[in-house]
Amino acid sequence: MTELSQSESRWPHRLALLLVLATYPLIWIGGLVTTTKSGMAVPDWPSTYGYNMFLYPWQTWVFGPYDLFLEHGHRLLASTVGFLCILFLALAIWRKDRTQIILGIVALVLVLAQGVLGGLRVVFDATTIARVHGCVGPLFFGYLIYLECRTSQRWQQMTPIHSTLGRTYFLRSVSLTTLAFLQIALGSLIRHVPATMQHQSFRVAVLFHVITAFLVAANALLLLWLAVRDRHSNRHIMLVSVITVLLVCGQIALGIAAYTVKYGWPTFLPGGNYFAGFVIEWESNLQAMIVTGHVAVGSAILAAAVMLATYSSRCYSHTLKSSNNSTPQTSQTSAKEVMA
Repeated sequence: MTELSQSESRWPHRLALLLVLATYPLIWIGGLVTTTKSGMAVPDWPSTYGYNMFLYPWQTWVFGPYDLFLEHGHRLLASTVGFLCILFLALAIWRKDRTQIILGIVALVLVLAQGVLGGLRVVFDATTIARVHGCVGPLFFGYLIYLECRTSQRWQQMTPIHSTLGRTYFLRSVSLTTLAFLQIALGSLIRHVPATMQHQSFRVAVLFHVITAFLVAANALLLLWLAVRDRHSNRHIMLVSVITVLLVCGQIALGIAAYTVKYGWPTFLPGGNYFAGFVIEWESNLQAMIVTGHVAVGSAILAAAVMLATYSSRCYSHTLKSSNNSTPQTSQTSAKEVMA
């Protein structure tokens, strides 16, 4: 392969990495929009106060009200991510790479769906749409992590590992990914509370959110233990496993802090008298930073889980195939023994 062709082959990964770097700020800015209730700062869509979104006067945007700055900036960054998805798909078509074409189409469909959901959330000012919008964003981000992994040189250079723990690790990483997304969905339910929601229903949602948090933590610790126990473990898997555990620990602390600054110290935890005065003024900057940080780290945990599932599917591919083929072979052997 020539130097030029090698450079060309790196461009899909460069675009995928750029998509990841652009989408992650988009998620926490979206979280800040929700926290500060800036979603209706621009009441129309896809225009901005009658202007073409991209022609809206920048002076009014930059030096205008804070909620307008957040909401319009969120829209512009989302549009940038959409254009990057189009560019990735165009490059895949030009390179005639069928796999990357499919990956690019899925990314474009997801970002378009998320954009339409964001617009409908403004047009109808509906809590249910806001909840779905809050779930599809991290889902799209997780998919971009998968896209980045699939187009990277790490993916190409990963050699299969023959390990008895391979199948267990892969299944646990998929379980962690599922639980992390479920946790985000529960968090979206708690953040977007309709006026008609009963207090008891809110308490149940918070309870399930707490239970799922401990399930996520247990899976993350188990994955780290499996990676340490497997002497053939890939170094990328080991590194991401450690990062995942650190993120989960930080997320639990942020979750307790986010609940405390909004509603007070959780009643199921000790120390209520000491933390009674930690409730911060409603919609203050510090409260917004803590709550939005909780949202951002949640998406980071989902991204790490997707990365672990993707890497393990590559590294333990031989183990997974042999596990799938072992069952029919065992059945055939048993049948022959019965016939004998």
